[in-house]
Amino acid sequence: MKSNGNITRILSIDGGGIRGIVPAVVLSHLEETLQHLSGNPAARIADYFDLFAGASTGSMIVAGLLAPDKNNRPTYSAKEIIELYFDNAEIIFQDSLLQDIKSVAGLLNVKYSAEGIESVFQQHFPKTELKNLLKPTLIPVYDLTRGKNYFFRQQKAQVSARHNYFLKDALRSATSAITYFPPVQISTVDNSRQRCFIDGGIFANNPALSAYAEFRYHNPKLHAKDTMMLSLGTGKQGTHLDCDSTQNWGALEWREPAGNLFANAVADASHYQLSAVYDKNPNYLRLNTFFSDTDKSSLDNTSKEYLDCLYHLGMKIVQNNKPAIKFFAQQLIENSSYST
Repeated sequence: MKSNGNITRILSIDGGGIRGIVPAVVLSHLEETLQHLSGNPAARIADYFDLFAGASTGSMIVAGLLAPDKNNRPTYSAKEIIELYFDNAEIIFQDSLLQDIKSVAGLLNVKYSAEGIESVFQQHFPKTELKNLLKPTLIPVYDLTRGKNYFFRQQKAQVSARHNYFLKDALRSATSAITYFPPVQISTVDNSRQRCFIDGGIFANNPALSAYAEFRYHNPKLHAKDTMMLSLGTGKQGTHLDCDSTQNWGALEWREPAGNLFANAVADASHYQLSAVYDKNPNYLRLNTFFSDTDKSSLDNTSKEYLDCLYHLGMKIVQNNKPAIKFFAQQLIENSSYST
């Protein structure tokens, strides 16, 4: 997990459903910047980071960045991952009238059948195993079987068959958001172990702190100064509520705002703690943005207008942080041993 340079470089991507378009846009700009600064048009994000972490939709992005092709190079560019979201959004979140009636919009049953999302993972990662990913990886899930947090780890899968799963099954587990998709029972590649998982966003929607802990576990004598971390959010919706309007709310009223509230709280707590760890050092960069009051945040809105809104939110992050992104890219290159 230690790079061949002096610094271990970490990329962390939050959960957020279809809002994964936002960090994908930022990564596309970063990849183009790395190509320009390095003079190498074939450079990829995977070449300049040593540890990748992705929660829920972030795990899909990480998979796209690290799944190998026949030449053991990344199968997808960051720009192509944006296209994957646009091309597959309606397949993943298939709007079924029967399922909608059964679930009462997710109140009495899961909102979506798993058929669509599983077909997407099958199409793009049919035989890839967790151990095949190009770099060490951390994907949080919650293990319903044992009642505990769990992480899919490429680095563990490479040395132990007990931790090696098909990538499509790991992604299906990591994206099993409560009320949206059903939990999934999966087996290791060798069928020696079965577990039932749900989305790990319930404890690590921003997996950056978990990624830093993973680095420290493998490098107990190293600290924040020995790392660079880029942490990407998927956009935040403000949850400005008051006691008068919420004092009589029950589960039905809390259902929608509670999702944003919990996700924001978990993500912000990790950011606060990492800011203290890095002590405002520029080797930690957290990029995120707020939805406007007119653009309501959603995990599963697949309308063209909303997808375009997410794309423009990603571009807004890029435009507002171009100098910081360029500086970070320069530092990634300086601490890299990668060459064509």
